[in-house]
Amino acid sequence: MKKSLSLATLALLALTGCSAGQNGSDSSQEASDHGTYEGVTNWEGSNDDGAAFRATADVAAPAGVEEARKLMKKSETPLHFLAVTVDNIHGTQPVSATAASFTTPEGELVEYTTVGDYLNDYEAAESESGDAENRVIEVHNAFTNDDYDVVAGQKKTVVLASDHEYPHNVTHATVNGTTSLAPSETSAETDKATGAPEPSEAVGSNDKLADLNGTTLKGNDINFRIFSPNAQKDLNAAMPAQLKGAWGALCSNAATEEQLKETGATANGHHWRPFQYAVSESGVGALSGNADYKEYEAASLAEMSHGGVCAVIQSPDESAAAETRSATVGHYLGNATLESTVEVK
Repeated sequence: MKKSLSLATLALLALTGCSAGQNGSDSSQEASDHGTYEGVTNWEGSNDDGAAFRATADVAAPAGVEEARKLMKKSETPLHFLAVTVDNIHGTQPVSATAASFTTPEGELVEYTTVGDYLNDYEAAESESGDAENRVIEVHNAFTNDDYDVVAGQKKTVVLASDHEYPHNVTHATVNGTTSLAPSETSAETDKATGAPEPSEAVGSNDKLADLNGTTLKGNDINFRIFSPNAQKDLNAAMPAQLKGAWGALCSNAATEEQLKETGATANGHHWRPFQYAVSESGVGALSGNADYKEYEAASLAEMSHGGVCAVIQSPDESAAAETRSATVGHYLGNATLESTVEVK
């Protein structure tokens, strides 16, 4: 016999079913739409393999990073840092923490990646000395992708970097693009974050020791510059022993290269001679390819800095490479003799 339901029962089922459907929808929406987290700087999350992550924003730069950025002349572009403690003690697989991202209510995406991404080797070549370049590479090598790997059973704190400020209104946060992060009351173990090693050798300054200007008797602008301590070291390392000394350049927007190559200077009791005279007066024969290239490179770097034409000058006394506030420039006659001199300051 076919059974039928009463009208009262049908009405009750209809009401119950409608109510259950509404509650399920509301619950799902609440779980996926958490709104905006304001002022949160500590985050936590875990992946399916048992690794736990704790992240803290706006931490200090790791050791060596600001030094390297300054040597690269990138310090005017500040970086912002995020520490991530990866607890893989109970994890079953190796894991890494090479990226983290935060989205804002406006839809902006702020991404953090490895510090090494901001210390690229090709940028190190823009440094003014071998010491500086080597130090940048040394710091870079402390933050390669391998340094962000955490094996099963290990716990490590790493630091990520971004050239965008950390957003203090966040709608979503992730690490490695797949592991969601939620606000946490516990910070990352920032005191355990590793940085770059101490410099293997001292890095000198890239700042010029003198940058003086004046006008020649012919009415041409003239600039006398003494190269930085780092540049001094590089040039002396490339030159034969007879040419070791102090190094600088004479630059001008109006004078020709030929005129500059016949111009010398005196400063602080030291005589400066054009490079071609330095070679002949020191008794050096033919220069090696490296020495010849270094002189060309020094002149080119001076021209890039000044904007005009430059010619390298040299003093046989290394102590001439000192901070200088005034000098005398004139036509070089040879053997430390000048004529038609003017003062530059």
